[in-house]
Amino acid sequence: MSNSSRSVPEPSTVGRQAFADRREGSVTILFGLMGLIMLLVIGASVDMARWLHARTETVSAVDSAVLAGARNLQVNGLDAAVAVALAQSYYEANVLDRPALSKDTITFKVEDDGTSITAEGTALLDTTFLKLAGINTLPLLKLAGSEYSKAVLSVNGNAEFSLEVSLMLDITGSMCNSGSSSCTSGEKITAMKDAAKDLINVVVWDSQGSYSSRVALVPFSAAVNFGTLDPSIVHPGPAGKKLDNALGSSVWWTRASACAAERFGPNAYSDAAPTDTDRLTAVYTSNGLCQPDSQNAVVPLTSDKSLLNSKIDGLQAAGATGGHLGTAWAWYMLSPEWGNILPVASSPQPYSLLSQVSSSGRPLLQKIAVLMTDGEYNMQYCDTGVRDKNANGNYFSKGNCESANGSSASQARAMCASMKAKGITIYSVGFQLAAGGGSEATLTQCATSQDHVFLANNAAELKQSFRNIAMKISDLRLSK
Repeated sequence: MSNSSRSVPEPSTVGRQAFADRREGSVTILFGLMGLIMLLVIGASVDMARWLHARTETVSAVDSAVLAGARNLQVNGLDAAVAVALAQSYYEANVLDRPALSKDTITFKVEDDGTSITAEGTALLDTTFLKLAGINTLPLLKLAGSEYSKAVLSVNGNAEFSLEVSLMLDITGSMCNSGSSSCTSGEKITAMKDAAKDLINVVVWDSQGSYSSRVALVPFSAAVNFGTLDPSIVHPGPAGKKLDNALGSSVWWTRASACAAERFGPNAYSDAAPTDTDRLTAVYTSNGLCQPDSQNAVVPLTSDKSLLNSKIDGLQAAGATGGHLGTAWAWYMLSPEWGNILPVASSPQPYSLLSQVSSSGRPLLQKIAVLMTDGEYNMQYCDTGVRDKNANGNYFSKGNCESANGSSASQARAMCASMKAKGITIYSVGFQLAAGGGSEATLTQCATSQDHVFLANNAAELKQSFRNIAMKISDLRLSK
């Protein structure tokens, strides 16, 4: 038997072809999957570009809308409905070029007791390519609302400027109910107290940092009680003196402790610090009593809201209306010239800061005087310290003399002109004034502009007036 070698059979042509077909099929499937993934990636990038564009326009529109609404609250009063309508119109006007949305329920609302406006609702963008991945819509803002802007007026928050506000508050007898000569409560004085405290709670920030907000109180009636301030601000003089009263009878007048009348001479309408012969006039009365008394003394600038509110709660109304004296002291509380007279913590900042601006473009300091009264200015003094014969009151309580400075109203107007020349902004608030009367004319002339005049006929309007002022002088900022 002969040996023969066995040969290994080669793959058949059919087998090779089957293998090739299987490999090409796998590659085709692989390329198909890769193509689908690339299509999804490209599609997703298109959808995301549309989303980013729509989101940017939506965020910008919401920011503009809440700022517009809050500015309306700040400038034109606390009409929430008007502010919300304005915000909505701003929003709709600013999304006209935005890609069409499947859902947009963004609306606006006023919050925080009328001191802020924010957005709420949903904005969804339909996808085109991401639908293939089961993603049908994309929210433009976080549904939890954390990205919705809020325009906030600086209530209890520090802004990039300092604020000094002097409140002149009428505590004359006319602030009492009819028939009462003095009171601590009643419709009118209670309305004034509530309105003043509301303003304080808005403009005095809880956080006092590199910038501060402080308020001074200047209660006034027949005179101003300067409380614990250095008594040398008034002219020295005897405890009592004999002078004629308005009837021509020589009577005894007694010096009223801690009370001041006007200043005479070249600085009558100036905030120069009282020194030497250039001081305020001491008050002399028939009984040695001063209206207002010590519980109604001025409170220099402070950020202590508890103290301010407590002092307001304790105010007692009585006496005539020395409006020019309240006006003068409203200025003194804001004047850096009085820095060495007032407590260190209450020292007003320099006038120069009124014209310096922060990085946001706002002045570094605002000095605001709010002058509130409910009646005609009818009490002025002679340089002897007694009421002049044209002042309010009976003849026994007035001297037989006339004020060298003129009437209380004319003095108040001159004082206001000097205040405004220094850069102080003046708001005037009249409460139940006779329409077209002298007091309304004085308040209008004193105010920085007609927009700074508020005339209230009832308690609600008085509170609204004070709140409007507080909002006007507050900072406006965006927060999330």
